[in-house]
Amino acid sequence: MDEHKKGKVLIVDDESMNVKLLDAYLMHEYEIISAYGGIEALEKVEAHNPDIILLDLMMPDITGYEVCKILKGSEKTRFIPIIMVTALSSLEDRIKGIDAGADDFLTKPLDRLEIKTRVGSLLRIKKLHDELISERDQAQNYLDLAGVMLFVLDENGIVKVINRKGCEILGYREDEILGNDWFENYVPELFRENARKGFEKLLSTQTESTGYFEVPFLNSNKQKRIMSWTNIVLHDSEGGINSLLVSGEDITERIEAESKIKRANEYLDNLLKASPIAILALDSKKRVVTANRNAADLLGYEVSEIIARPIREFVDDSDLLEFTDKNDFEMVFYTKHEEKVRMNVSTSLLPDDGGKEGLVITLQDRSRLRGLFITPLTEDIEEDSDKADIELESGYIYLSGSENPGQSYNAFSELVKSGKPGLCITRMNPDKIRSMYGIAKTPIVWLTKNKIAGQQSIDSTELFRIHPTIADFVNKVEDGVVLMDGLEYLILDNDFLSVVKLLEQTNDTIMASSSRMVLQLDPDILEKKEFHLLKRWMRPVAGDASSLDKS
Repeated sequence: MDEHKKGKVLIVDDESMNVKLLDAYLMHEYEIISAYGGIEALEKVEAHNPDIILLDLMMPDITGYEVCKILKGSEKTRFIPIIMVTALSSLEDRIKGIDAGADDFLTKPLDRLEIKTRVGSLLRIKKLHDELISERDQAQNYLDLAGVMLFVLDENGIVKVINRKGCEILGYREDEILGNDWFENYVPELFRENARKGFEKLLSTQTESTGYFEVPFLNSNKQKRIMSWTNIVLHDSEGGINSLLVSGEDITERIEAESKIKRANEYLDNLLKASPIAILALDSKKRVVTANRNAADLLGYEVSEIIARPIREFVDDSDLLEFTDKNDFEMVFYTKHEEKVRMNVSTSLLPDDGGKEGLVITLQDRSRLRGLFITPLTEDIEEDSDKADIELESGYIYLSGSENPGQSYNAFSELVKSGKPGLCITRMNPDKIRSMYGIAKTPIVWLTKNKIAGQQSIDSTELFRIHPTIADFVNKVEDGVVLMDGLEYLILDNDFLSVVKLLEQTNDTIMASSSRMVLQLDPDILEKKEFHLLKRWMRPVAGDASSLDKS
């Protein structure tokens, strides 16, 4: 793919709206080709030779799996990256896609940033692959024209003949090479004995061609290089083997390029698992080895200005960046203009070259965040654990009006300990809640003005952050439960109608989800009119109806 030309993207889906959506996402950066069925897709590939394919699975004529198998089975099209776009997300479906040869997966509903990231990344890898294929083809043409290293070794390993290309590769004049022992002068000492034994074995066989090898050699600068070595035995007038014709090519750059592609793939896999917003990757010495455009923009640098620098130059306390998987904690970063920016940070551990530890960092300016990032976790459930006795239908907010919050906390803890993912937003100390109700993993947001390391919290003046936090959680889970306790605390620093609006927004979100919410509230702190305004679209927790009948 020419760097100055738009890449060609083939979008295959029998639903025209899906094609239009993907077209809208990608049309400004790529040339878009559309197909509305599997057979048409194969025809479009033949006619347009796309650079990448976004392939729907379920189509009326032939499935995406079949299309993928056909394309990956053809020498002409097997290196075109294929991203399967599907509403199916089971492990079995992904394994079936991998067996068909898919390079990546996108799950519906589609996210614009994820689509652009995946397409761009695979196209960059394809470009590197195309360049390698081009270099290989060029090398083959050189071979046909004797544009490779050619030399002859006699039965003692002495160089008898060498061509101009061979002299260029080794870095010597012809008269400096002829008559020299090949193994003593051009093979690294570590490999010398085995190389000579292999040579002697080749001369003792009767086969005309002895195959292909990749072997190290030393050039005039004593640098170790890698040669692709093909041998043909030569015979004397009586038919005996007396020498070896060797054609060789320096493939060091090709091997390094292949290694770089492999490392790039490994980094890419880890980076795509992390947040696509802004990404840095550190080596074992906490030096920046990878930075994407978003990270550079966030810090006010060019990407090239960040690479190879220690992370301590950009952060207030680099010791907070531990080599471990850690989600959603706060750090202070410094921009190029020495401005302090509070970032929401997550880290993912990964091995770098040589098996040492590396770290992928995702970050986002906290001033641009409305809510908190919530990582859903479920409690450890015993195999013989009984199902929760309490049943709360999804899609509703349940109001617990008891002055004793134990009822709502007991209901919440019973549900999360039965396996439902939960989120607790509370005025109580999270450590006490975990101790009292046996909740070890469930995320807890503390409504407090105190900022404590490792504890997610929301100030009473930050009313605007509560609904996005709840929405973030329920959008990530199935059949979840939210407990909110501390509405009285919020009312102290906010007008009542703002709190009502918050609950109306939250109710709309809960109604459209598979989750439910328990709201703990003492009705005696509110006027009768205010209380009825709040509870008009809520249900009582079972057994708590009397406490809600405020007269």
